[in-house]
Amino acid sequence: MALRGQELMNMIPRSFRRSQFREERFRTHVRPIIDAVMKKRGSCRILDMGGDADYWQFDLPDSGVEIWLLNIEAKEPSPDPRFHVVQGDARDVAQFADLNFDFVHSNSLIEHVGRWADMKRVAAEIRRLAPNYYVQTPNFWFPLDPHSNAPIMHWLPQPLQRRLVSSKSRGFYAKATSLDHAMQIVEGTSMLDRAQLAELFPDAEILTENVLFLPKSLIAIRNPEL
Repeated sequence: MALRGQELMNMIPRSFRRSQFREERFRTHVRPIIDAVMKKRGSCRILDMGGDADYWQFDLPDSGVEIWLLNIEAKEPSPDPRFHVVQGDARDVAQFADLNFDFVHSNSLIEHVGRWADMKRVAAEIRRLAPNYYVQTPNFWFPLDPHSNAPIMHWLPQPLQRRLVSSKSRGFYAKATSLDHAMQIVEGTSMLDRAQLAELFPDAEILTENVLFLPKSLIAIRNPEL
């Protein structure tokens, strides 16, 4: 009998659910880059593409770190003076000069920016803006679609995906109210495999995060400071 999305999620140990995955990635991959930059420069300027301040509460140095939160839609300013809210498009961050930051961070963004050409533009901006970067994205070959929580939904032909999102709400997706709405949902995510991520970031180390021996997500990481 096929597993439902929630049943498959229940097989994942509680210590490795969504927020725990992010916290573990932060401690293993993100914080060491920040620490290395801080040790070398005494401060660290970070651009977080598609991010929010809550994510950074896992573990940050008390001082010396400033974070710019770049989102396509404006977010409310943070009361924490370390955070700067910026409205902009990750495909063209022209308001910032080359190497304006020490570190660019992107968590589950690149699969939502459009087609391959759009992803190439985002990757080029990430590599332009900082010598260090961290880019995480769900792996196409993980059988549970992380956005709908539906098994293999992202592997199905587009017409079937369209029918599924039109039938009821699924995961982060509200029930599509029209064919146009369904198409926006279906075309709003293009998940990547390891080879594609390596092509986008040829100077990065590509890491695989496994769950139940399956490749859940991919990370492109460049950290010459380490």
